[in-house]
Amino acid sequence: MDKRPVFTDILHRLHRQALRRRKVQPRAKALLWDEAELILLIRHPQEGRWRLPGDFVRNEESAYDAVRRALAELAGVQPLDLTPIARIDESQFRPDVMYGDFFQMYSALFWVRRWRDVARREESPWEVGLFPSADLPHALHEEASVALKALRAFEETGQIQVF
Repeated sequence: MDKRPVFTDILHRLHRQALRRRKVQPRAKALLWDEAELILLIRHPQEGRWRLPGDFVRNEESAYDAVRRALAELAGVQPLDLTPIARIDESQFRPDVMYGDFFQMYSALFWVRRWRDVARREESPWEVGLFPSADLPHALHEEASVALKALRAFEETGQIQVF
């Protein structure tokens, strides 16, 4: 019987040695809350929960640029002010299904009080909603609750907090 490694065994060993890395992946998110105390949230039809608009920070892009890009693409808005208020960490490494890498996620959270509408890609599946801060939707992603805590902490201290 042939004792040479089967091709799939070689791939599995290669995967364990080379591809199972821990990576840090920054994101930028925005809490859009205006003077009328309306909060802008987005929802993807496949997920069903309302969340903050944002995206991963691409190579050669700042968190400021990433959040501006994400707001235009996902929500069809351009921020007129961006105030960094928190860094939100996800303490667990999450495996990427495709390659098996592990990602440490964290987000730079920005508070946007003023914005204007811009053209949004027509094919975007994201739904955009404006909600009174006292009457947020029931299907709210936990990141929105953390962002509201971060905003309260920032208003009390004037300092960027880590959550």
